[in-house]
Amino acid sequence: MKTNYTIESINWNKVKQLTKNILDIIEKNNINIDTLVPVIRGGMPLALLLASNMKNVNTASIQIKRSITNETNAEFGEAKLLGITNIEAITNKNILITEDTVDHGKTLDCVINEIQKYNPKNIYIATLYNFNKDKYKNIICGEYKNEQCWIVFPWEEDLYEE
Repeated sequence: MKTNYTIESINWNKVKQLTKNILDIIEKNNINIDTLVPVIRGGMPLALLLASNMKNVNTASIQIKRSITNETNAEFGEAKLLGITNIEAITNKNILITEDTVDHGKTLDCVINEIQKYNPKNIYIATLYNFNKDKYKNIICGEYKNEQCWIVFPWEEDLYEE
């Protein structure tokens, strides 16, 4: 992998702790969520962990392509909508968009723009790491990062690596 950022690998225990932080914020602020909308692919693990710890939550999904190739940790281009599922679960509901990291916000801007077409009651955003406190102050995050780094998540591990 080629990147100019410091690389930080995290394990499943760290992912679980960050998810618990998010659940605690949702509970503390009494936020009612009807539907989880993970951004495929990075938002899926967080959505799965949240769904297993939330009651009566529906799911939908949205796929945005920003990577230039399909390789893990690939270089990014512009955000392009590839599809959305279960629109009925979004319309007039309290939505929680899930994503692994938030940095420049290009993906989230595309997702929010698409979700708003279906008239949700409220849109909330949850991410494991937020690198962009200026643009996304009210995001629900597991952890704020002051300096940009490249996070390697446990689901990005190469299974064929020796």
